[in-house]
Amino acid sequence: MEGKERQYDGILKRFGFVLSQCRLYSEKHPSAQLAARGFLAMLESVLESEATLTLGFVGERLLVNGHLVDENNAVVAGLLREGDRSNIDSLIFEKGVDEDEIITFFKVISISPSILEANGGIKKAFEGENFQHIRLALNSYKMVKEEEEVVDKSEIGDGKGKGEDEKLEAEADITEQVRRIERMEEVIDLCLNGTQGDFNLDIDRLAYEVEKKPEAVSQLMVDKPQELEALERVVGGVGHFLQDRLARPFIQEGKDFSQPVSRLAKEFNKVVVSPEVVEKFSGSVEELVGVLDRCADAIKLDLICRSYQKSGGDLKSLSKMVAKLLRGKEARERLRGPLRERLITLGLAENDFEQVFAAVGKRRPAKKSRAVEVSAEELEELHRIRDHFEERLALRVEEATVLIKKEKQQLQEDKERVDAIIRNLGEGLVVVDVEGKIQVMNPAAEKLLGIEQGKSRGVPLPDALKEEHLMALAKGPLHQERDRITEQIELKSLNDETRRVLQASTAVIEHEDGSTVGMVSVLSDITHEKQLHEAKAKFVSYVSHELRTPLVAIGESLSILLKEEAEGITPSQQRFLSIAHRNIGRLFRLVNDLLDISKLEAGKLDLSPVTVQIKEMVHHVVETIGSWANDRRVTIEERYLEPDKDMVLEGDADRLTQVMTNLMGNAIQYSPENGKILIEVNPNWVDKEISMEPCVAISVKDSGAGIPKEDIHRIFEKFEQSNSPSHDGVKSTGLGLTIAKEIVALHGGKIWVESKVGEGSRFTFAIPRRLKVKKEQNKEIKHTLKFPDNL
Repeated sequence: MEGKERQYDGILKRFGFVLSQCRLYSEKHPSAQLAARGFLAMLESVLESEATLTLGFVGERLLVNGHLVDENNAVVAGLLREGDRSNIDSLIFEKGVDEDEIITFFKVISISPSILEANGGIKKAFEGENFQHIRLALNSYKMVKEEEEVVDKSEIGDGKGKGEDEKLEAEADITEQVRRIERMEEVIDLCLNGTQGDFNLDIDRLAYEVEKKPEAVSQLMVDKPQELEALERVVGGVGHFLQDRLARPFIQEGKDFSQPVSRLAKEFNKVVVSPEVVEKFSGSVEELVGVLDRCADAIKLDLICRSYQKSGGDLKSLSKMVAKLLRGKEARERLRGPLRERLITLGLAENDFEQVFAAVGKRRPAKKSRAVEVSAEELEELHRIRDHFEERLALRVEEATVLIKKEKQQLQEDKERVDAIIRNLGEGLVVVDVEGKIQVMNPAAEKLLGIEQGKSRGVPLPDALKEEHLMALAKGPLHQERDRITEQIELKSLNDETRRVLQASTAVIEHEDGSTVGMVSVLSDITHEKQLHEAKAKFVSYVSHELRTPLVAIGESLSILLKEEAEGITPSQQRFLSIAHRNIGRLFRLVNDLLDISKLEAGKLDLSPVTVQIKEMVHHVVETIGSWANDRRVTIEERYLEPDKDMVLEGDADRLTQVMTNLMGNAIQYSPENGKILIEVNPNWVDKEISMEPCVAISVKDSGAGIPKEDIHRIFEKFEQSNSPSHDGVKSTGLGLTIAKEIVALHGGKIWVESKVGEGSRFTFAIPRRLKVKKEQNKEIKHTLKFPDNL
């Protein structure tokens, strides 16, 4: 059972991680898709031994296939909030669920609850996607008269609660737009005008205003209405809003929001009983003062009952919470009856309730005061000490105030300096938080992305940017660096006459514990650089093609002259012709390498997959370059770990032969005379970074001088070579290993080298047996091979 609990805990963590990724990015984003695949792999592992995986949201508890999960887990608390916001009762995953269905599921579940409600609710969203292996059960609530509660559980596809669903859909059709409420002034206006409908609330900003600016909120509540009836409507509406909407997420997290409401009540009391206000409304307004106090009381009761439920009925915990929230005797007496009724409804015995209240009401006996007689001189000395203390205290307070002001001024200057730097950056800068909302966007970024100046802060990234811009900021898979990536996007005008290319260098910001904080992107307009790069590539391709024809003709002519049938050639002439023929071959290989590099940089090197017989391919390469090895008196040995096994793989036979030829050519070139080359083939190489299935690994080991440690990291880069001299004194082009690396990467594999100076080198490449061709998700994104610009 312990193993199951760990498995359930792991899949819940993955569920929460995927949900955060889908909200930070979009479901099309590579990071979100990678996270979803990880969740699917864990889900399939569970479904191997169980018919379904059911996540049940039961009150304040989460069940996985009937097993209670530790409610103190932060991930569990987050998922419970998600279930509560969307009124989800349970989620059921069945065998057969695939990647597309999982990604679509997270796309739906990550939509804001207010947007879901405006479009018919999560039930309608599920029905629209027609899930085959994921089922949803939810709680549907409808507004009823005070003191009534109606809860109708319905499961999608079962036909239960159909009338209620039709009502919700009809209301969603009427709603044209979900309004966003960010300030208490807007709430007061809604209460004053009696506006109905769904709203998207900025909970943090509204709570900050109630807690930090109660005087201003109270003044607005009094200034807005012009008559007593309107004031009553505002006060009652604000009270219901604070209790039913604003305090609810704080209660779910176990936080006390009653204190800010109580402070608001006190400030409102100061304003509403002033002479001018009483005269303005010409009536008794004393009963309005208690509305907000009763709201604070209701929040305390909700928090106590929630704490009791979460503790599993622990009386000690209940006693502490009652003592904390109901500190005064008056408060305890006022709320004793309502609290008693609610706790007994939750299963608390009446005797236990009385015991809790009796323990809270007990007070420690006050210590008897003792009068101390002092002389006039002693009293005067005490007064002097007091005055001295007050003077020193005032001095310290003044010093601390001056220091704080200096630090505040320094912070303000630093902020203004950083703001000025960001505003004047030539590159665009975009910073988003963990929820995907834009926090910083400088003028350069606004210009590049076509956004009105100053209108982006606080806006979700998908709402502010066009789809092509959003994909430019997407953080894809990281090949060389774990924390950042560079993406390019090509933008065209409507008539295709003008074109711009943007480059986004994006990094995800994380805490030390690995949790995501946000994302920062630096945008550059590299249109001119892109044009120069394309012009250079076209020039190289054109010149290379033009060189091939005369080189072929010269090479063939020299071959004819060197044949034994040709007469009249002196030994000296034959030696010069041989040198020319060898260098023509070297030049021809260089031209071919340049053409391959040009295709790789342009992303135009396509693979032609066929079934490749590994032994035949290796034999072919050995026979092809065997004469060169014989001339150097270098022996070649082939070794197969499973010689009797028919070893095949799916790939481009010509390109894989090119990889083998490059590796074998380097081995011969850098091996001494009478040296030895060993080719090893392992058909069951295991590398989960490449494939979950066994791969094919082929290694070529020479007996040369080896590669210095400082050269190993760069020999696969373009035009780079080892500092070790070749034994024939001929320098290579420095392109063979670069081409080999990219061909292997196109097959979904990897290549590496192991070498020690004086002991030779071993080059190994491993590729999966089945070729996986990656589909472009967006044709406008330019995924080009990156080569160092300084080479």
